[in-house]
Amino acid sequence: MNKDLHTDPGGPHGIHEDLLVKYLLGETSPDDNARVEAWLAADPANRHFYDHFQLIWRESRRLNDDFTTTDEQTDAAWQKFRQKIQRPVPKRTGGSLSEGQTLDMQAVKTTPGQRPRTAWVTRTIWTKSAAAILLVVSIAGIIYLIKGPAPDRLVASTTTPLTDTLPDGSFITLNKRSDIRYPANFKKQRAVHLLKGEAFFKIAPDKEKPFKVYADNVTITVLGTSFDVRNNGNTTEIIVESGLIRVTDSLHDILVHPSEKLILHKGDTSLTKEETTSQLYKYYRTKEFVCDNTPLAQLAASLEEAYDVKIVVDPSLRQLQINTVFRNLPLKQILNIIQETFGIRVNHSGSQYTLQP
Repeated sequence: MNKDLHTDPGGPHGIHEDLLVKYLLGETSPDDNARVEAWLAADPANRHFYDHFQLIWRESRRLNDDFTTTDEQTDAAWQKFRQKIQRPVPKRTGGSLSEGQTLDMQAVKTTPGQRPRTAWVTRTIWTKSAAAILLVVSIAGIIYLIKGPAPDRLVASTTTPLTDTLPDGSFITLNKRSDIRYPANFKKQRAVHLLKGEAFFKIAPDKEKPFKVYADNVTITVLGTSFDVRNNGNTTEIIVESGLIRVTDSLHDILVHPSEKLILHKGDTSLTKEETTSQLYKYYRTKEFVCDNTPLAQLAASLEEAYDVKIVVDPSLRQLQINTVFRNLPLKQILNIIQETFGIRVNHSGSQYTLQP
């Protein structure tokens, strides 16, 4: 084995490159998910590397449609990528590498006298699709390392929510499987693109530089406020917690106040603006399901999203109202409480739960 390539597939810290690719594709098992998430949580450097790895993968998709290659070109591209990775890189700011260091697949905590570990693994081709993706990642990685950091920063959550602080001091919490990006010169151009998913923003006030969030064709402009944005590709939903925001698109220019919800549909001229008292949307930040005369069907929809399950509610039960707060409880315990409260049955089969009279 090449002395520069270290693997530890069975250890608690080792992460294979092909496992990360599977993770990005959503093809990992629950055990693999747990292993990757433990590695991400072990050290901020691991998260930093994963963000770069994911950025390279996403950017490489733009090259994938037009790129064809032979096996010989695949091998050559991979070797060039490895050589580039192992070269010293100049000192960069913002927690990047210092001169003389190399970019490692893995960075983990060490104790005095313990040799730092790296995990650049050999290229294991586990499926045709993974091989193609690894090739494109390799080529994009060479371009990335030659040209320097990408102009925009990508922040992406995986199967758990992620909280981050933006360069201007604003706070953002991403729901799981959500992506944003923002420019490198963020302090001059306070703008965030919500690429997919849901995010909560708590904006640092700056009257001279309004903060903007872009979601599809919708632009949200704020000075200092807190609000939640959900973008599922077809619908953009905005809930304001404090302050005031202006929402614009090609057809609308509307102000949204605290405790108001605005829903815009892609390709549709209509919009919905309504008052909302529901607190369920906060669950991914607060770890609480706050129910205040909440219809059972609405609570079930939030539980489905939070726990990645399917919950079927019998039509006769959908409008039953519940008043309680579930604080960081397992799903089964929540469903047991619902069952006892309403005297109903909860049937479980695989990842589906059915609520029946």
